[in-house]
Amino acid sequence: STLQKNSVPPPRELAKELEFPDKPDTDYNSRAPPANAEAITKATVDPAKLEECNKYIGELQALAKAGTISIADAVNLAVLEEMVRDPTTTIHAEDLQAGSSYNIPKLTQQTFGKLRAADEIIDEGHFIGKALGEGMNGYRPIVELMNTNFGIYGMAEISSAGNTYATTGGQFEMPMFIVGAGGTAPNQALGAEHSQPFHAYVMGIPGLKIGTAASPDAAYGISKSMIRDNGPCFLFLPVKMMKETKGFADVGKCMPINKCALLHAASESAVSSRKAVTVLTYLHGVKEAHSVLDEIRAEGMDIDLIELRSLKPLDMDTIRESLQRTNKVAILDESTNSGGVGATVSALISEQCFDLLDAPVRRLCMDDAPVPYASSMEQAVVKRGSDLVAAVYELTHKKC
Repeated sequence: STLQKNSVPPPRELAKELEFPDKPDTDYNSRAPPANAEAITKATVDPAKLEECNKYIGELQALAKAGTISIADAVNLAVLEEMVRDPTTTIHAEDLQAGSSYNIPKLTQQTFGKLRAADEIIDEGHFIGKALGEGMNGYRPIVELMNTNFGIYGMAEISSAGNTYATTGGQFEMPMFIVGAGGTAPNQALGAEHSQPFHAYVMGIPGLKIGTAASPDAAYGISKSMIRDNGPCFLFLPVKMMKETKGFADVGKCMPINKCALLHAASESAVSSRKAVTVLTYLHGVKEAHSVLDEIRAEGMDIDLIELRSLKPLDMDTIRESLQRTNKVAILDESTNSGGVGATVSALISEQCFDLLDAPVRRLCMDDAPVPYASSMEQAVVKRGSDLVAAVYELTHKKC
């Protein structure tokens, strides 16, 4: 057409600008709620139920301040705070009225009603699709998956969410926060279908920010930020740590969603003697690494333990800073050898930090075989703390 022929082609830089509605380094603490949000909430929520919800929020906040809140309750706290704060926030989950498996949507329908808190059928594609429509029409949907592996049945909808902002030329922002328990812990005994690395499956979807959290503080702060983000975000939580792992959470504080976290720094003596290794991990790998830290140090070695709280975008600055000290890296990876998170991270390190490496990147990833139920067989597939000890020893004592 004449219009098409006379139109100026869009600049190539626009492609990257349309990746995310919000820049990865956005400070969500400064993001204000919608105008008249408090008045709208008061007008649409039963006062007695709102009072009961705020009382429960206070109880969870007390646990967070005392250092006794679980990962699951920390996310529940973030969800309730944000739904009270912003009346455009909605939530979808299976068995929602009963709190689902981990109480993440607890008290949402009882407080905000069925329009804002929908108890969904067992069809992830169905209710992720509903959230997709809400996000395109001015709402801020939350989707809780009982187990993130079943997000595979909503892959088309997740892909659509990731591409919406770009394919509409930035006309439609696509807020959507998907959260759930997943990953593969050693001795998990959940079988193959419940132990797939769905976090690796969605890594290639454009426009999707992907995070992990292995502590209540990270789960709370990242959840609040991702709920406020104007694009689709996916937070993976460790299925075997949801209730048992407890700690503090910084009440009211949104965390960055584009940063790693240095959980333990190698001693200067280990660094100077070339016995230090950068260890990159996430989900259950954080617990596994902590469990063998004393064993590693007893052998005269040490590690920079870095939690990959942002799988996409990846925080290469923090990784590079650690490698400048250690010059060696091991990745304790909760995804498969083929197409896994560790493969992507390893490639980026080799491309961007090759001159800092004294040895090849050491990947400790799941075998490509389905995860067995029997623990005797599972040891051949899922890596754990003992594998990390051996890898650190090999990197620090053997010539590679």
